[in-house]
Parts: sequence; C-alpha cells; structure tokens
Amino acid sequence: MAPTIRDAATVDRMRDTLLIIHILAAASWFGTNMVQVAINPGIHKRDAAIASHWHTTTARLARVVYMPASMVSLVTGILLIVAVDDSPYEFSHMFVSIGFVMIIVGSGMGMAFFAPTARKAAAAYDNGDTQGAAQLEKKIAMGGMLDTVLMVLTVAAMVGKWGV
Repeated sequence: MAPTIRDAATVDRMRDTLLIIHILAAASWFGTNMVQVAINPGIHKRDAAIASHWHTTTARLARVVYMPASMVSLVTGILLIVAVDDSPYEFSHMFVSIGFVMIIVGSGMGMAFFAPTARKAAAAYDNGDTQGAAQLEKKIAMGGMLDTVLMVLTVAAMVGKWGV
C-alpha cells in the first residue's frame, strides 16, 4: 500500500502539480497535431527535398513528442487517482476509461500508422514518386483528423468528468 499524505495543502499541491503536467502533456500532443494540420496540406507544393524532410520529421515526432506525451499523460493520470489522498476519481469512471483508450489508440496510431506512413511518404518524395507521396499524405491527413477528433472528445470527457 502506498504511503498517504494527510496534509491538505500538500495534497492540493501534489494534485495541482500532477494535473498541470497531465494537461501540458495533452497540450503537447494536441499542439503537435495542430502543426500537422497546418503544414501537411501544402507540403506537396514545396520542393520534394523539403517535403521529404518534413515527413522524416513527422516520423520522428511519433518518438520524441507523441509517445512521451502519451506516457506522461498516462502516468500522471494514474497518479491523480492512486497517489492523491482521498481522490474523488476512480479507474471505473467513464472519463478515466476514455483517457486510457485514447492513450492506447493514439500512441498505437503514432507508432503503427503515422511514423511508418510518414517514412514511406519521405521515401516516395526521395524517389520522385509525388503521386505516391500525395496518396500517403491523404492517409496521414485522415488519420490526423481521427486522432484530433478523438483527442477533443477525450478532453471533453476529462473536463466534463463523464461518468462521475
């Protein structure tokens, strides 16, 4: 059994710190999605080397932004339930379950779909296959829209504390 903290001010600081980190991790994930939405639609109009570099960077974002953000969100979310003394939230609450599903789906999409598809788009540009790259970019855009919609729904569930 984890030690509990009884001092109300300490509990409040701990909860607030965890919540701030949790929100910043989600904001990093969402912000990176917004960068993707802003840049991806017009990248094919650029030089092939620039487009290739962008897609290589996109693949790297899965590893250096999306996965760390999802893991920090997961850990801080769990700690908000188990480490904060007298937390009113439980793993059985619907908004917590939605958060878990988003972590699984979002990080899975990042590693299994976005990163490899972005690498394929970069390779297509490198090989002069602009049509192939355009098709891959459409897939990336659709996946990005899905990820962003799921993220907005997850944030709505968290803020609304659905199921509490």
